[in-house]
Amino acid sequence: MKQELKHYEFINLQTGNVISYITLPASLTGAELEQQLERKKTELAVNKRLYLELIYWQDHDHCIR
Repeated sequence: MKQELKHYEFINLQTGNVISYITLPASLTGAELEQQLERKKTELAVNKRLYLELIYWQDHDHCIR
């Protein structure tokens, strides 16, 4: 049986470019999901030398674009 997955993309607010993707189990609760997304956001900010406020995420299936 396959596990249901949700895909998220992280976007640089200054450029509008997608800088990373993450796939997480759809079964995560709100707090667990928030924790995983924040962890990835922090990792990206450190690795790409960006301010945390310049990175946001969105559900890949429900893009704002």
